[in-house]
Amino acid sequence: MPALLLAGALLAFAAPVRAEDCTLRVTTWGGNYQKTYEAVAKGFEEAHKCKIEWVVGSSPDHLIKSRLGQVDVTTNTLLNSIAGEKEGLWLELDKSKIPNMANLYPNAVYSPYTIFANVGDYVLAYNSDKVKTPPTSWDELWKPEYKNHVVIYGMQHIPTLSLTVLEANKNGGSIENIEPGLKKMAELFNSGNLIGALDVESQMVSLFQTEDAWIGILATGRMKDLLDKGATNIAFVRPEEGTFPLISSVNVPKTAKDPAMAFAFVNYILSPEVQQAFATRNLYAPTVQNAKIPEDFAYKNLLVQNEQFKRLFLPDQDKITANKAKWQEELSKLTTK
Repeated sequence: MPALLLAGALLAFAAPVRAEDCTLRVTTWGGNYQKTYEAVAKGFEEAHKCKIEWVVGSSPDHLIKSRLGQVDVTTNTLLNSIAGEKEGLWLELDKSKIPNMANLYPNAVYSPYTIFANVGDYVLAYNSDKVKTPPTSWDELWKPEYKNHVVIYGMQHIPTLSLTVLEANKNGGSIENIEPGLKKMAELFNSGNLIGALDVESQMVSLFQTEDAWIGILATGRMKDLLDKGATNIAFVRPEEGTFPLISSVNVPKTAKDPAMAFAFVNYILSPEVQQAFATRNLYAPTVQNAKIPEDFAYKNLLVQNEQFKRLFLPDQDKITANKAKWQEELSKLTTK
């Protein structure tokens, strides 16, 4: 009898320890993204009695760790999510266990395996002292009055590659027939309008500050940098053709230790409260339609929302990745030396 009593006591003690031992491994980038994730995750940890273990690294690291079975929820870039899909890494997202998926914008559901957690975008920024009439189209970049005052990202970057596809579509081509887009981009490179096609965003911000750049492509996060620095003459528009998204995607690997808990976490990050936190703290717009942004939020207009979200221009990322080196080579042949 004493032995049975002791065994019962040990079992009673062991049960809560196993519950407290629940750990969910979630990838994140460092810096502000991780800080926001950590702040909002406290509510999940308390509600589900499960501790979040942050797997911090770069986007390629997140994919590698997913392959190695070291992750339960993968936050990543869309390109890496697509790569994981090709390898068959992800579980199909179970809508019955992720009810907040019902609130996603339709274009925030990439596939049965990949959804968007939050989104920023690249907009058309301009100096309102130099550009008197607010532009309405990306075609503004080609206007001769902006000679040596236009700035864009380098040709290897997604916004400029997306602009190339957009111009192909507008000029009788497509992502499969990119030549009209490359010819249009070559016109821009040959026009003398460009200060440069740059790889470093801080340089682009500096060029707007010094008023060398009058108009160009800029991420909304960098617009915030300019506004924070007191640049009252820098404005932006979202052109009628749409803007180019900056996407944080989310997946659940097939090797997740507890898929049900992983789905619960995905559901949690799609809640209005968590979506609002990333919007107000990081300027990543909600991907669910029921998240409300406070009216007094100073940077509310920098968030892509509602109809603007529906007009995000997202060409086939897989095709862009497969063809961008060839496109860069072809563009170099079309541009003047």
